[in-house]
Amino acid sequence: RDVERSRGLGDVYKRQFLTQLDFFINDKHPVLASNDSKKLSYFIPLPNFKKGFDYYELDRMPDGGVKFSLVTMLGFKTIVQTSTDVFYEDLSNKEWNDGIFKTTMAHFGKEEYIALKHNYVKKGQNSSGCMLTILAFIMITSIGFLLN
Repeated sequence: RDVERSRGLGDVYKRQFLTQLDFFINDKHPVLASNDSKKLSYFIPLPNFKKGFDYYELDRMPDGGVKFSLVTMLGFKTIVQTSTDVFYEDLSNKEWNDGIFKTTMAHFGKEEYIALKHNYVKKGQNSSGCMLTILAFIMITSIGFLLN
């Protein structure tokens, strides 16, 4: 079991998972981003964005299970992420195929992804809160200087 944990996830899940993932992404020319004991990740550039990518990832959880995720990023910003449940044993080809298919369909149907396809990037909920915090700090600092 320890030997399995030290090998790359691409080696451990080569038969079923990688075979099924390849079925979904091979024609999009994926690039291997990571294959270590904690993460197997491929990325595919987004056509309309210079720094936009879809990441297809298999992550090992702290308790030993794994989960598949599809993550869309622009630069270092995560736009949308969709994940499966955690699995504690390797799945059959059909089960991996179903899990990857359902995850990708759910991901590509999300509002944020559809907006991104139409060149619209939805601002995060916290962006206005951050701006208000900065403005409040500037105002308090300015009032402090005026009073002194």
